[in-house]
Amino acid sequence: MSNLLEQAKIAAQQLNWSLVNHYLQQFISESKSNKTTSTLSWENVALDEVIDLAIEVLENGDFQEKWGIDKLFKQIGKPAISPLIEILKDREIDLEERWFVTKILAEFNSEEVLEVMGNIIVSSEAEDLQEIAAETLANFGDSGIDLLTDLLANSKLRLLVTKALGKINCISTIPALLSVVKDENNEVRIAAISGLNNYCDSRIPIVLIYALKDTVAKVRKAAIMGLVGYANLHQELGLVKLLQSLLWDINFEVSQQAAIALGKIGTDSAATALFELLKTATVPIFLKIDAVRALGWIETKVSLEYLQNLLGYNFLVEEHYQAQIVNEMIAALGKLEKPELKWQATDILIEFIVSGNLSLESVYVKKTLALALGYLGNIHALDYLIQLLEDEDNSVRLHSVAAMKQLDAEKAYQKLLSLSQEATLNSQLKTGIEIAIAEMNKFNKI
Repeated sequence: MSNLLEQAKIAAQQLNWSLVNHYLQQFISESKSNKTTSTLSWENVALDEVIDLAIEVLENGDFQEKWGIDKLFKQIGKPAISPLIEILKDREIDLEERWFVTKILAEFNSEEVLEVMGNIIVSSEAEDLQEIAAETLANFGDSGIDLLTDLLANSKLRLLVTKALGKINCISTIPALLSVVKDENNEVRIAAISGLNNYCDSRIPIVLIYALKDTVAKVRKAAIMGLVGYANLHQELGLVKLLQSLLWDINFEVSQQAAIALGKIGTDSAATALFELLKTATVPIFLKIDAVRALGWIETKVSLEYLQNLLGYNFLVEEHYQAQIVNEMIAALGKLEKPELKWQATDILIEFIVSGNLSLESVYVKKTLALALGYLGNIHALDYLIQLLEDEDNSVRLHSVAAMKQLDAEKAYQKLLSLSQEATLNSQLKTGIEIAIAEMNKFNKI
């Protein structure tokens, strides 16, 4: 083993830091293997020399070499703490080296490290070091929370500390986060609300509701995201009414989040709020698309009726955008999970096909329609899928075939064979049926 240490020293003299790390790793590995316990004992081992050589790698190695040496310090354990702390105290040492030292110390849960991390947050001028130190305290549990909470008193550190508290998965952080939800710094309020959104606690909803009126859009958005977690209390909290008003927020990101939240609450009153938004001509397309998706999540008879009404609705937009909205509604109907609604959704889509709506001229609408009918699984849709084989776009035909396989591959195949014998078929449908039969044959061979 001593030979390995000597080789590491020679490698250091040659400035070969990768090789130094290699020999030190081997040295420690063999030291462990010679012990009867899994804990590394440093009796009769030149610990100081190992640490000194590891620190030389930190001082002189490249980024990759420094990154590799941190594993060595973890193996050394607590004896490495004091020498590393001494490096941090020296402001003259290169910032990158101090960054690595801070990262290495973050692995050690000790009072010494707790104290030094607190000092870095308070006194360091390097934001990167402060962030690592704050994150390290976040991993210390209650002792770290106490120290971070004390640091909230410093307005210059409040944002950094609030973000760190938000990363701790512990209910002990709730009082600290609640204490800064009305801070004058916008970013602090955003971080506090975002942190509180990790919990479900009776102290939080009233704070989130208050934040819905914040002058900063990101705070309002974060509050909406948090309130979704209290959807089971929507009646007590009056969430639908609160969120409905935010559908018309001056900031569209807030409006989009409100639409998503209403979809997750999933009540008929939430569906009505989304329906009213969708009927309004001045609402931008991207918001209408989010509202359609949210309406599809609700999956009630009322939401289904709204989607049915909207399929034939003139949104007073350009033809391309009309097709885009219709496509989203078809997709929403095609994703329904409740068996009792799937049959009704199929009827709605078949009715839409029969209507000859102008949106049916869109290739991507027809492809989405085929996939939706296939997923819904109603064999009554087979004849309408066969109609799509007449389309001149081959991708539409292939989507139709894929849907037939989902409905009933054997029944669809026999129907296609029968139709292929009819002399009255127009050439385009005949070609489509031939393509479908060929695809079905491939499917049957698999």
